[in-house]
Amino acid sequence: MTELTKSATDAAVEAFFETLAHIAEVVPGAYGRRGANGTRVVALGLPMPTVNSVWVDHQSPIAEVEEFAKELSTTGLPWSIQVRGEVDPALKELAAGFGMISSMPLPLLVWDAELLPSLPSGVPQGTTVRKVPGTETDLYASALVAGYGMPREVADSLSAPALLDDPDLAGFVLDLNGEAVATGFNMMAGDYVAMYNGSVPPEHRGKGYYRALVAARLRYAVESGARYAVSQNTPMSRPLYESFGFQLAETWTCLLPAG
Repeated sequence: MTELTKSATDAAVEAFFETLAHIAEVVPGAYGRRGANGTRVVALGLPMPTVNSVWVDHQSPIAEVEEFAKELSTTGLPWSIQVRGEVDPALKELAAGFGMISSMPLPLLVWDAELLPSLPSGVPQGTTVRKVPGTETDLYASALVAGYGMPREVADSLSAPALLDDPDLAGFVLDLNGEAVATGFNMMAGDYVAMYNGSVPPEHRGKGYYRALVAARLRYAVESGARYAVSQNTPMSRPLYESFGFQLAETWTCLLPAG
C-alpha cells in the first residue's frame, strides 16, 4: 500500500471520533462533546482511563485542553489525555499538573477494501462467527470478561442491548462448539468502520480464532457499506491487522497517571 496522505489520515481520525461520539450517545450516563478548536472530551463512565479522555488535535489550544481536563478531573473517573502525535512542552506541563506523567503510544491503523478486496472466508474447524443480538448481552459480557479479564460491570456496560441492537453497531463472537471464545465490535461512521473490543481468552490464543473473526467483521462491514476500516491496536493485535493490509496512519500519545 502507498503511504497515507494527510487528508486520508485526517478523514480516518474524524471517522474514529464519530464512532466515539456515537457510542457516548448510546451508553447510559456517557457523554461527549467537541470544543470550538477541535479538542474533544469523551467520558463513557467506565473505570478505564482510556475511555474517559481529553482528545487533543494538532490545533488544540492549551486553554481548551485545560478546560476539558478540569472537567474530567472532577468526575471521579480514571481518565487520560490522548494526543495526536508527540506531546509539546506546554501540554506536557499541563498534563503533569493533573498527575499525567506516564505515557504510552497508541498506533492508529487504516485499511482500504478497494486496495485489498479479497478476505479469507474460512474459519477453524468447529467454529462459527456470528453477530450477537441484544438478547444475548450476558453471553457477550461473559466472553469479554474471559478475553480481557475486565470487571463484570465494565463488560455489562459494553454489552448493553442498546449497543448490540444499534443499527450502526455490531458485536460479534466466534463460537467454538457453542462456547464464545473471541469477541469483536464494529462501529460504522459513513464509509468507515472502527473496530473495537477484540479479545480471546489466553487458553484459546494462537489457534487462528481471532484472525477468522477479524476477517468476518471486515466482510460484514464491507457488505454494510464500509470501504475503510480504522483501529487502535495493541502490540499483540497489530501484526495480525497488518497482515490483512492495515497500515499505520499515525501514532498518538496517551498520557496517564503514574502507575
